Amino acid sequence: MQSLQRAGIDIRLLLPDGLDALHRELGEACADGPTTLIACGGDGTVHQVLQAAARSGSTLGIIPAGTGNDIARSLGIPLKDPAQWAARLADLMRTQRTRAVDASLIVRGDRQEWSLGVVSAGFDSAVNERADRMTRLSGTARYLTALLAELREFRTYEYDVTLDGRPMAGTALLIAVGNGSQYGGGMRICPAADMWDGLLDITWVDVAPRRTVLRVLPRIFSGRHVEHPLVRTYRAREITIDARGPVIYADGDRVGSPPVRITALPGAIRMLVP
Repeated sequence: MQSLQRAGIDIRLLLPDGLDALHRELGEACADGPTTLIACGGDGTVHQVLQAAARSGSTLGIIPAGTGNDIARSLGIPLKDPAQWAARLADLMRTQRTRAVDASLIVRGDRQEWSLGVVSAGFDSAVNERADRMTRLSGTARYLTALLAELREFRTYEYDVTLDGRPMAGTALLIAVGNGSQYGGGMRICPAADMWDGLLDITWVDVAPRRTVLRVLPRIFSGRHVEHPLVRTYRAREITIDARGPVIYADGDRVGSPPVRITALPGAIRMLVP
């Protein structure tokens, strides 16, 4: 934040003590109209600040300081030197250089929220549920530990899906819908996802024996899992997902149970990005 102050930018630092306080303070910050909101944290923090930015038409910036930082990574924001990136952010703000970035709009009943990264349903969302209950590990280590634990239960679900109105149905281990390409601290679940193409990338992983899944999973870090016959990929502007049992997650945050409709919104968010 000192970099922003040195650049002569008037800042208001929000340090809320919970989600309710965060949403209230963000609402107050945007009450007089669009502003610039900087999320300093990981994907969960970015997801929460994104909601205020989308509702108010504010510009969004990210200083990656979390454990996963997958949204920042997908946007090409450098992770190794947050202070140097903050100085670059100050220059972008001063010169008002922003880019329009796609977002996903998730509608569940009468509730809607926005996502920049990956929306997941099935095995991967169950891993998120388990990881959120872990307190002794962090980052990728926590996610991988939860993943291995969830493999022991190995739950699958029957899905009814539409892709741009085209119906699909079947049993899957997971369905991931990517505006961004990755989650879980660098797992490239939707490796070809582009946050500027106006489309959602869908990765559908079919049911297979546990030993086969164990062979395929390590390839997620390189994105080569999509080459396996177990994995199917699609692109669409809108997808609906219905199933009994799985929980939907977006950017690592819990959304709730299906059904949901996810729509690509081209250029929906003005952002400070490289």
